[in-house]
Formats: sequence, C-alpha cells, structure tokens
Amino acid sequence: MNIEKQPDQETLNGLKMMDNRSYEILYTFYYPSVKNFICKNNGSEDDAKDIFQETILVLLTKVPKEDFDLRSSLKTYIFAISSNLWLKRLRDASKIVKTELNMYEKYLTDYEEAEEKEVEAYQNKIKRALNVFKKVSHKCKMLLTAIFFDEKNIETVTKEFQYTNKHNAQNQKFKCLEQARKGSKSLG
Repeated sequence: MNIEKQPDQETLNGLKMMDNRSYEILYTFYYPSVKNFICKNNGSEDDAKDIFQETILVLLTKVPKEDFDLRSSLKTYIFAISSNLWLKRLRDASKIVKTELNMYEKYLTDYEEAEEKEVEAYQNKIKRALNVFKKVSHKCKMLLTAIFFDEKNIETVTKEFQYTNKHNAQNQKFKCLEQARKGSKSLG
C-alpha cells in the first residue's frame, strides 16, 4: 500500500474518526523514532511496540476532547508521550534510579532541532525539484508528473498520452529525464 505523510491536522481528524489510514501514518512515520529511542535506552523492540500502543491510547483519549490544542508537531508530541511513558517504566522497574531532567530536556531539544533540520532539508529538495521542473517543457512536466507523482505505469501513460507504443513512451520519459538533468545542472 502506498502511504504518504499527510498534514498533522488531517491525521488528528482521522484519529477522531477512527480512520485506519491515520493509524498507518502513525506507525509508518512516527513509530521508528520511538523504537530508536527505546532501543537506545535499555529497551527492546517489543518494549517499543508496547509503549507505542500506550501512546496511541493516550492520543485517542486526548485528541477527541474539545480543549485539545496541539502546540508542537504531531511527531514531537508522540515522541514526548512515548519517551515519558518509557522513562516512567524504567524508573518503576528500577533500571534507572534517577533521570536527569536536563539530559532528557537536552535529548528532546536535540530531537526537535534534528526534526527541524530534516524538514528544512526536505523543503530545500522540494524547492530544487520545482526549479528543475520550471526548466522542462510542459509536455515533460505532464509526463513526469504522471509517472513519478501519480505513479502511473508505462502502459497507462502510453494510452493517456496517446503514444503509438510502450517503447515510444519510455523513450519520451528518457528524453524528459534528460531535460530535467540538464536543468538540474544549470541550477548548480
């Protein structure tokens, strides 16, 4: 199944309506950072799964409330809930005697900064791709959009763009990619 990240508010609305796609988004985009944190802090993958389930339960009790106001990204919010649950479990199990508050806050700050850098890098890639797109012909924009963004197979593209055969469609795709590469080089 092809799943794309959607805006936080859309995911939250989906959770309110018990939409399966929103749960898939949580597991696809947010679980890996929780698992990484737990596994690096005396936990196992099973621990991570348990904590993430608890996190979802917390989300499901808070999100539907009228006074729920998300003031950070959903990823940061989920990570904060999960890490708090995990650190509490460690304290309760006496695996750690005391969590240095400053260390935890620094870890969360580092995580948020890394997330911001990741978003900035992604936005720069998008800007670069859009600038490259400006350098290709309209026909190539349409073709590349159909193939790479709409994920249409070459047979569908052959019919939609009225190419005489699949080989001609693939040939045009190659020519359009060459246009894009040349446009990319001109950007530096």
